[in-house]
Amino acid sequence: MKKIALIAILALCSLNLLAQSTQTAIITKAYIDGSPGDSSAGIGDIIVIHVKNWKSEPAAQQNVKQLRLYVNCMEIGGPGPMAWCQMGDDAEFKFLLERTAANDSAWNAILGYPLFGGQFFDLPVAVSVGQHGQSGLPTKVNAFEFKRIYRSWFWFCLVILAIYFGVFFYYAITTPMLRDAPADLTPLNIPGLDAGNAPYSLGKVQMAFWFSVVLSSFLFIWLITDNYELITSGTLVLIGIGAGTALGAVSINNSKSTGTVKQIQDLQAQQSELNTANALLAATAGPEVPGKIAYNKFLYEQLTGKIAKLIDGLRLGKDSFINDILTDENGVSFHRLQMVAFTLVLGLVFIYSVWANLTMPDFSPTLLTMQGITAGTYLGFKIPEKQS
Repeated sequence: MKKIALIAILALCSLNLLAQSTQTAIITKAYIDGSPGDSSAGIGDIIVIHVKNWKSEPAAQQNVKQLRLYVNCMEIGGPGPMAWCQMGDDAEFKFLLERTAANDSAWNAILGYPLFGGQFFDLPVAVSVGQHGQSGLPTKVNAFEFKRIYRSWFWFCLVILAIYFGVFFYYAITTPMLRDAPADLTPLNIPGLDAGNAPYSLGKVQMAFWFSVVLSSFLFIWLITDNYELITSGTLVLIGIGAGTALGAVSINNSKSTGTVKQIQDLQAQQSELNTANALLAATAGPEVPGKIAYNKFLYEQLTGKIAKLIDGLRLGKDSFINDILTDENGVSFHRLQMVAFTLVLGLVFIYSVWANLTMPDFSPTLLTMQGITAGTYLGFKIPEKQS
């Protein structure tokens, strides 16, 4: 009987030792540092990972500095744990959640494509740790709430953008901010076109479009990534193309309006000469005098019609927004349509890249050259555009 009891005890001990030997390390808990009950964190926070049976993990005998944080099975590159402690068979590791050049692409893959809904602000993720270049340990933490966007900052930035776009559209509609500058008709002693009634300028609209897209994208990416070094060289080129196009259009318009005013003054001088000639003819006698006076009056009327046409061209008012940016005196112009279409296409690609990858795209020289060609074509065709 004693032998049977001894065998049973030995068997139980063996099973216990076998069970202990087959125990594996597993992640059982994750929380923000200082708040064990808070299983959520975001960029800039310190996350604590609790590993059960850490002592049984072969990695426990290796360099702890080679441990890396794993989120949704993706290794977050960068430095190892900032601190750790072993508690019997278990261990806890602290990681600083930060974006670096080494882990930027991983964070973008995890946090990109934010959809409006329950996961827009807080994204459930699986959290683990593992050796660099290998895989994460098994984990029970599969719904850790990663704060993709802090609600308070989101609403603050949304208010800022709402104010910006409210002010932008108000002044775009009621002021000449996005309109062609009216010609200065004071040398002709006649009233010019009111600035608020001038047609919209395609160059200025394109410049405002790119600035607004870049500003909104900057705030959106910063909210998620806490990174403000976002402006790429391609983005600067796009803004530069928009600014250069607007500046070129304004310069061409001013030059053309100044030339047209000078042309009107020359025509008015010719009218004055015709009046003087008719006054002299009226003081003389001869059978040919009435015919010459009538002919001079005919020329005078012709000049009057031409002057009126030129003045009407200088005082050309707004139509609708679409017509203003797509048409000139010859109707809808393909070079204007081309510029609008390609700007919208690049704008959509830009916005999609920001939403999906949380980065401002760095367009290739080929695409930037194409945008520059469309802008240059617009300016080139604008030079011979009629004023009337």
